[in-house]
Amino acid sequence: MAFVDHKGQFIACIALSAVLTMDMGYTMTQVHFANPLGAKGWRVSRHPIRCGLSLTIPNYGIAYFEQYAAKPPHFILRTWDEVQRFLPAKIIVKTPIWKAEKPPILVGQFIVKPGEYGVFLRRDGALKLLTFLSQGYEPNFTYRAETGFNTMVSLSPVGFQKPYSRYQECIGNLLPFGYEQVRESIFHYKEDGRELSDEDKEQLRRIARYVNADAQIKEIRVVGYADANGRKGYNNAISEERARIVQKYLLKLGIPKEQLSVTWVGELYPIARNDTDAGRAANRRVVITLIKR
Repeated sequence: MAFVDHKGQFIACIALSAVLTMDMGYTMTQVHFANPLGAKGWRVSRHPIRCGLSLTIPNYGIAYFEQYAAKPPHFILRTWDEVQRFLPAKIIVKTPIWKAEKPPILVGQFIVKPGEYGVFLRRDGALKLLTFLSQGYEPNFTYRAETGFNTMVSLSPVGFQKPYSRYQECIGNLLPFGYEQVRESIFHYKEDGRELSDEDKEQLRRIARYVNADAQIKEIRVVGYADANGRKGYNNAISEERARIVQKYLLKLGIPKEQLSVTWVGELYPIARNDTDAGRAANRRVVITLIKR
């Protein structure tokens, strides 16, 4: 049951349920953490690179589904009081009250781990929980806490449908690529080449889209390089041209000039030998790196 003060304000939502008999010969109460009726329910956070669907569980922590651009979804159950050791646990699902009463379903077993994110379920587990919730089922996480209490944490299906629909819409609008696909890009050139290929331009468009979506990107670093097949002055000049052309294209795509750091080093810092065609081809390059805050 929930406890309220004289003003009717919510104080705690620990429900003390049936008394269980423990092996040690005395009784221990089961502690039940749940989101009470009338409290704020599921919330959605929407962004081009991240979608989240979360539920705050009073006196326990927060449960949330999360998916980043170009990555699979996952589920996290985070408790305010981190556990200090590994605890065996189960996921048990209860049928909706409007369906014929059936025994609870054991969905799986897992380990509550020490640290901030005690429960972490990857794609299959997260999708399974989302499906149960969308059908009105109530997932419950049960384990024996370090204090000895039998603990149950419930995810309420009440008010889940509308936030879930918005969450699905968000996932449908995620960027089709993530940070790892644009974190570092390397463009290569033919001998004396300086122009961008169609493939290079497409990657620069991806970079611009990602930078516009991720406020954590503080700088786009562009560095031009050359091979050693020529005079040092020429190699320095062509490495500058390569870097400047990349800069110009990013500016055309709307990247602020102050967000760009553009340098060139000529034939310095080769990544391959300059006495072979393949080595020189590898050294003729521009490297674009996204730097986070």
